[in-house]
Amino acid sequence: MGSVDQKQFSVAIIGAGLAGLSLAIGLHRRGVTSHVYDAAPKFLDIGAGLSFAVNSLKALEAVDQECYELFKKRCEGMSLKKDVYMTFRDGMGDGEPVTTLYCKGSGQQAVHRTLLVKDMTKLMPENTLHMGKKLRDITKTPAGGYILDFEDDTTEEFDVVLGADGIKSRVRQILLGEDNPDSYPKFSGEFAYRDLVPMETACEVLGEEFARNGNVNMGLGGLTTSYPVEGGSMLNLVAARDAETWDHAEWVIPSDVAKIQEEFKGYGSKIQQLISLFKDPKAFALFHHPHTSTFYSGRLAIIGDAAHAATPHQGAGCGQAFEDALILCELLSDESVRAPEDVQRALAAYDAIRRPHTLRVVETSRENGAICMMKGPTTGEDWGKIKANLDKRFEWMWRVPPVADVPILHSSSTKLSLLTLVIGTTI
Repeated sequence: MGSVDQKQFSVAIIGAGLAGLSLAIGLHRRGVTSHVYDAAPKFLDIGAGLSFAVNSLKALEAVDQECYELFKKRCEGMSLKKDVYMTFRDGMGDGEPVTTLYCKGSGQQAVHRTLLVKDMTKLMPENTLHMGKKLRDITKTPAGGYILDFEDDTTEEFDVVLGADGIKSRVRQILLGEDNPDSYPKFSGEFAYRDLVPMETACEVLGEEFARNGNVNMGLGGLTTSYPVEGGSMLNLVAARDAETWDHAEWVIPSDVAKIQEEFKGYGSKIQQLISLFKDPKAFALFHHPHTSTFYSGRLAIIGDAAHAATPHQGAGCGQAFEDALILCELLSDESVRAPEDVQRALAAYDAIRRPHTLRVVETSRENGAICMMKGPTTGEDWGKIKANLDKRFEWMWRVPPVADVPILHSSSTKLSLLTLVIGTTI
C-alpha cells in the first residue's frame, strides 16, 4: 500500500457526492491525499432514496470499512425478507407478483442520499472538503498538470483532476470537448415523480408486507417503484412514465397529486394506492449518458454520473460509482504509481476496466425500463416473456464474470488481485 511520502502528485476531486466522497475517503485510507471541491455552499436535506445490491456493498466495504459501517447503520432493519431484491408485479391489475428477484448476500439495501453524504463528510480529513467552489474551467499546464478556475475567481493547481461532478459534469465537457454532443446528457424518454412518505402511513394504505419490501408495479407506458429507506422508517416512492420530450428548462419541477392521478388513470388498484400516498411530489426528468468515448485524457478523468449516468431502472447508478472509486483507489495507491507521469498509466487501466462495464449498465438500465413499461422489443406485453427476461437480467451486474485480461500497470501486488474477488475483473 502506498504512503504519503511515496506519492509525488497532488489530486483534486470535483464533486462531493457519493462518488467523490467515497473516492476521497478511500484514497486517504491508502495514503493518497486529495482535495474535494463542490459547487454547493452546503448540503441540503433534500434528495431521494438510492437502492443498492451486493456488488455495490462489496465495493464500498473494500473502499473503506468505516464508510461501509455508516451505510449499514442507515440500512439496519430495513427489509423483512432476507435476500429479496425486488418483486415485480402486474401494475395493470391488482398487483399480483410476476416474479421475485433474489440477490444473495444483500437483498436490497437503500438509503436517503443526502443523509449518507453528510455521514461521509465526517470521515474527510480536516481542511480537504471545500464547499461553494463551482468549477468554471480547467487549463493544462506545460508540466501536464491542471489549473482549476472557480467561479469565485480563485484558482488551484493540481497534478491530477478527477471529475465526480454529476450528470451535468463540467469536467466531462472539458474532457470530451464542449462541441461534442456526448459531453451533455441525453433525455432518456422518461420522467418520474418522486416522494418520501412515513412508513406508518404507507403500511396503513399498502399493507405491511408490501410497504416494507421492494416492489415494481409494471404497466403500459408507466411503472411504480417503492422500497423502504432510513432503516425502514420511510417509503421511497417513484412513479415513472414514458414521454417523447422534456419541455421544461429545469430537470426537477414541482408537481401535484392530481396530475399524477391523471397520468396513471386506468392503471391497476395497487398503483392507485401508491399514487394516493404522494403528498409533496416533484417530477424528475430522466437523462443519461449512453455514449462516452473515453473516461480519461492525460491525468484528467471522470467517475460516477459524470462518466456513465443511467436511468434508475436497475438500481445501479451509485453502486457503479463505488466500483469506480475502488478501482481508482487501488490503482492510484499502487506502489508503482508514484510520480505524476505514472498517473496516466493508471487512468488508462481504469478506463479499460470500467468504461465497457458501466456503459453496458447504462444500456441495460434503459432496456429494463422499456421492459417494465411493457414496451420491450422482444417482451412487449407478454408477462411470460417479461418474467423470463427479468429472472436472468440482473445477475451479470451483481456477480460480474471475469472479463478479458486488461494490462494493469505491471504490478502483481496482492492488493490489485483483490479486485478480481470484489468486482470480478481479471487483472
